[in-house]
Amino acid sequence: MQVQVHYQGLDNSPWMDQFINSRLSKLNRYLNNAAAIQIHLKLENKHYITSLAIHNMNQDYAFTGEGQNLYESFSVAMEKAGRSLGEHKRKIKDKINKRYFSLKTSEVA
Repeated sequence: MQVQVHYQGLDNSPWMDQFINSRLSKLNRYLNNAAAIQIHLKLENKHYITSLAIHNMNQDYAFTGEGQNLYESFSVAMEKAGRSLGEHKRKIKDKINKRYFSLKTSEVA
């Protein structure tokens, strides 16, 4: 997974990089190794805005989060990403499972 972090109005710090990487590790189950993630962290008028752009296997996603601090805005964007990517993965699994039927049910008939 390739990650790019852009700061606007903020300074980069090691603890912020560690926080971002720990939170992004939760998305590994939804993304493949070739996925690219761009994170834009912005401070405007004492209000934090986080934008996530995720490019994964012919799918592009964009999520934003706002909050009073950087943690809150990033967490909101990550929750939206987790819900959306999880839903997409569930739909793919359901589609695959509809193609196949159980051998147990065919033996009974």
